[in-house]
Amino acid sequence: MNQVGNSPAYLTINGLIIFFIMMTQLPTVSAQEVQPSADPMVEALQEIEDADWKHRWTGYGIAWVGSAIGIGMGSWGLYHQPLAKSGTPDPVIFSASLLLVGSATAQIIHGGMRFDERVISAQNARALLADPKAQKSNGLFFLSNRAKKAQSTRFWGGVMTTAQGIGTTLLGARLWQKGVEGQKTAGIAFTVMGVLNTVVGTIHFPGKARSGRVLDRTLKKLGLNKNVSINPTVLPVDHQTWSPGLSAFGRF
Repeated sequence: MNQVGNSPAYLTINGLIIFFIMMTQLPTVSAQEVQPSADPMVEALQEIEDADWKHRWTGYGIAWVGSAIGIGMGSWGLYHQPLAKSGTPDPVIFSASLLLVGSATAQIIHGGMRFDERVISAQNARALLADPKAQKSNGLFFLSNRAKKAQSTRFWGGVMTTAQGIGTTLLGARLWQKGVEGQKTAGIAFTVMGVLNTVVGTIHFPGKARSGRVLDRTLKKLGLNKNVSINPTVLPVDHQTWSPGLSAFGRF
């Protein structure tokens, strides 16, 4: 019972220790200082370079903490098998623990991919800022590509975080409902953590990532944002007859 009661604090402390170690080992290289620019493309590239380089470790550190807690909780559920009967694990506890371990492990990989995505993006933005010719020919392509990658990363990050939150909630609710003494206390703590985790995951789905907002703002400043215009015109009916009509032009 004591192990159950102490598990939330134990896992949280472990996660914080890992996060502290990672953050104290970060390199001190800083991003280029952002200077105001009248050119929307330069301004956008500077913002992307600055944000991606400065925050490359932040998301990965958070992923490690979340993964450590999720793997710890899931492993505890699989190893100790609370609420097991006659050597058979409780189906809800077992399923929730598997979901926790799987989603938390995936978060480590996802965090590493996101780290690489940010580093490569910052390096490419830096290269475009240093080469006006390449910037003119490839700037919009880079911003569009970066926005699409960020949106995909945001979506799958939301899926994994939500899955981990659901697993934590199920584990906690089961212990809260069926457990005794310390198990109920752990169940309440797990349930609260799970609900908060699920909320954090679901807020990833609506809206756009920062690079998407940068792209939209840049297109608007350059006059290339999505628009549809309808104008009066005349349309040929045959070789000798014309009829009034409307023409539509759109940019998507």
